[in-house]
Amino acid sequence: MDCRTLERLLPDLVDGSLPEALRLEAEAVLSTCPECQQQLEFARQVHTFLLQLQTENEQFRVPPGFQARLLARVRQQAGNMDLFTLSSQAFALWLVELINLIGGLLDPHYVPVNRPQTA
Repeated sequence: MDCRTLERLLPDLVDGSLPEALRLEAEAVLSTCPECQQQLEFARQVHTFLLQLQTENEQFRVPPGFQARLLARVRQQAGNMDLFTLSSQAFALWLVELINLIGGLLDPHYVPVNRPQTA
């Protein structure tokens, strides 16, 4: 298994739905790749955040595939950098995207927040 394959499997690994054989392959990659370990930690944080939102807001339900799409969007916008190393501008772009995704889930009539202008 390579790192790109592992990236796509992280949401299932984090929520415990990854089949045993794939989980073992993923753990083997994780044991040798610090970047994959950082991606896993970020996926865990996102997973925890979404669970907390669902717990605190009865009307909020994460649709299937949302976490994977969110992680992919963050990787795309962050250029595969760890969230903690993002510039404040890149973090602002990511945060606005997250707000827009959550707003759209909570209210179908939600009007997206404008993205900050890039220099």
